[in-house]
Amino acid sequence: MGETEIDKSGYNEASFKMQRLHESQRRISYVNQDLLKYYHELNGFGYIVKKSELGNLFQEVWGKLDDANKKKVKDLKVMMDNILELFPIQVVKIIIGAAGEKKIASINNENFKRFSDLLFEAHSYVNELLEKAGYSTFTIEADDGDPYN
Repeated sequence: MGETEIDKSGYNEASFKMQRLHESQRRISYVNQDLLKYYHELNGFGYIVKKSELGNLFQEVWGKLDDANKKKVKDLKVMMDNILELFPIQVVKIIIGAAGEKKIASINNENFKRFSDLLFEAHSYVNELLEKAGYSTFTIEADDGDPYN
């Protein structure tokens, strides 16, 4: 086998990929009801869970993307990371009083709106990519008859 050749496996993980796609989309739908809520069962605030699950979806479709779409995915990831770092949604203040220190968390609504809008854009884009890759439809147009690839 040459250096640029890849042997094909007899194993097909398509059903597992579909399950991962479904689970990520299910978690996104679940946290969309309140992105500011802390979801104990998912170990994070809704907006963080959604960001993470969008990353999972982008990774699942990555192999089907051309260079331009890969660049856009990378740019969206950088923008999401930068917005959270530069414009934090949760602001924690420490108040020192007679009873000692007390932490008070508040939400920066402007920063939340900015990040929420970016999450919406990223979510719309990943859905578009999944559609183009054929992950949202069942078709047997592939040469090998595999409806999942």
